Amino acid sequence: MSPTRPIRATGPWAHPDRSVRFSSAFGFLLVHVLALGVFVVGFSWTGVALCIGSYYLRMFGITAGFHRYFAHRAYRLGRLSQFLLALLAQTSAQKGVLWWAGLHRHHHKWSDTPRDIHSPLQDGFFWSHIGWILSGKFDKTDFSLIPDFAKFPELRWLNRNQYAPVLLYAVATWLGFGWTGLFWGFFLSTALLWHGTFAINSLMHVFGRRAFPTRDTSRNSFLLALATMGEGWHNNHHYYPSSAAQGFRWWQVDPTFYLLWLLERTRVVRGLRRAPSPAAAESALAAARARLEAAGEELAERIDRLSKRWDELAERARTSAQEAVTDLEEAKLNAVRRLEALQAEYAAAVTRAGSRAEKRLAATREEIERTREHLAEILTSLVETAERALAPTGLPA
Repeated sequence: MSPTRPIRATGPWAHPDRSVRFSSAFGFLLVHVLALGVFVVGFSWTGVALCIGSYYLRMFGITAGFHRYFAHRAYRLGRLSQFLLALLAQTSAQKGVLWWAGLHRHHHKWSDTPRDIHSPLQDGFFWSHIGWILSGKFDKTDFSLIPDFAKFPELRWLNRNQYAPVLLYAVATWLGFGWTGLFWGFFLSTALLWHGTFAINSLMHVFGRRAFPTRDTSRNSFLLALATMGEGWHNNHHYYPSSAAQGFRWWQVDPTFYLLWLLERTRVVRGLRRAPSPAAAESALAAARARLEAAGEELAERIDRLSKRWDELAERARTSAQEAVTDLEEAKLNAVRRLEALQAEYAAAVTRAGSRAEKRLAATREEIERTREHLAEILTSLVETAERALAPTGLPA
């Protein structure tokens, strides 16, 4: 994994949290610059034929190999045939066979959700078209996504040495056809092959017609089907991904399936899965719509029952609240009455206590007055006695 400073994507489709790796971006741009070498070697019909032939040969490796066989197992091959098909597919310079097929399975599981690693709806056109590959975030192969093919050591070797088939193919075009073969048959063809393949991830989730109500935004395109040997029927494919045929109707051109059908005739390919017939597809679609309508009606009934239940509970709650308020008001009145009674009783008690205190005070005063009068009488008596006692002596009293 190469080190490096990131290049931040810019433009209307730039994702604020996405960046691409410098070394990957440099290699990607270098192939495009070298593709301009066709102007150096000059135009020739041989070069055009090499470009087109190389493009569709390797496109077949991607569509029949990476996609329909390794990602979806839409047919069966012998071990040698599967190795050769993987080798052909990897000459497209789109990394390893297990890496490609594993991440495509992940795409189908999470298509157009936040967990989809190349959804134009989530992260914009640039990221879904090429940014996710150049980012370096997904370089590691997750073998848990493709355990059925990860058990083959030769496929693991190919996946680990992803550029070996690319170099062999580039050298073969140069040895076989010289500089014309290298620039027309390899560099220009590879650049076009990249964008043809990547357009399925980006364009086919934004532009085109939807024939089936899949949970994602996949679409169909006749022009992209011509450019990608049938992969343009992307909505068909997401509706029925296990089919080796992606064109469901006679006019939906699918060259990859035609070649696989011929290989089935020669017994190279076995168990080629067919797409459902238009009638079967329409029947399945009608059944799905019926199930959806039934589910909608059931949901409406449940909502109605819940609404009624809610109204009943709300009415009970209101009644209980009103009863509680009434009880509280009555309790308040009782408390006020009790307080008034206690206040009256207290006032009476104070009054009673005051009357008794005044009577006791008056009695005490009377007793004190009597005592004082008695003491005065005693004092007067003592004085009179002293005067009588002192009179004969002539002493002053």
